Parts: sequence; structure tokens; C-alpha cells
Amino acid sequence: MFGKKGISPLIAAVILIAFVVAVAGIASTFFTGFTKEQKAGVESKGTTVVNCADAILDLDKDTVDINTTAQSFSLVVSNTGSLDLQGLRVIVFNSSAAGTCIPSPTSVSSGETVTLTNSSCSNMPSGLVSKIQVTTTTCAGVRSELTNQSGTWKKTA
Repeated sequence: MFGKKGISPLIAAVILIAFVVAVAGIASTFFTGFTKEQKAGVESKGTTVVNCADAILDLDKDTVDINTTAQSFSLVVSNTGSLDLQGLRVIVFNSSAAGTCIPSPTSVSSGETVTLTNSSCSNMPSGLVSKIQVTTTTCAGVRSELTNQSGTWKKTA
């Protein structure tokens, strides 16, 4: 019409194929890196879950000494599993509140029994303690728990 020529269909097809190949290469690079990152995260979490399957805390019900007035406690806990546990926390419950305390020591090795103490736990709720729980940051979900039933400590399943 105006004396202009378009590109030939063959050249157009070659340019289109080159564009598609370039986009596919960019997408491939992105998805390869993304997949490697996701795989590494899943492997790490999977290893933790497998290792934590052998983590066992056992709180001794006969050695519980909690004083909410003095905000102190002394508890004996054993690690009967095969994994050293770090980041121990003691959670003290009453009928309406809970407080988390950091004991000393904060770790227990595999096969070891330790006495957890804290003489100034300002987070401890006042009044009658209904439940105590020892947890670890090494393995989420690993804990030992005792409930106070009429003045007698009982293990919670």
C-alpha cells in the first residue's frame, strides 16, 4: 500500500522461536534456583524431624518444688532420648494464666538428668499451680508435663 514491505514469514518464525527459547531459558534458571532452595529447606526440616523422633524429656513428679510467692522452682528432668536438647523452658500454669521461665541449666545431654532451677521467674503466675511443662527449642513438640491433682503431681500423657 504505501510501498513498505513486511518481514518474511520465515524471518518472523525464526524471531518468534528465538524469543520463546530466551523466555524458556530465563524461566528455567529461575525455577532451578527456586527448586534448589526449597529442597534444601525441606531436607533441613526433615532431618530435624527424624532426629527429634528420638528426643524424650522426662519430668520427675516426686521432686517438684514450686514457690509462686518467691517466684522460684526446682525440677528434676531427664533426657532419656538419643539427642542433646537445648533451649529448655519451664511453663508454669495456674487456672487462668501461664508464665514461661528460663531455667538453669538450659540444656540437657542425652542420658543426663539435671535439676532445673530459677530463683527469680517474674513471669510465673501467682496462686495454685495447676500444671508445669518443660519444653525445648531444639525439637518443637518435645515436652514433659505434670498436672497438679489435689496436691499430687501426675504425669500428663
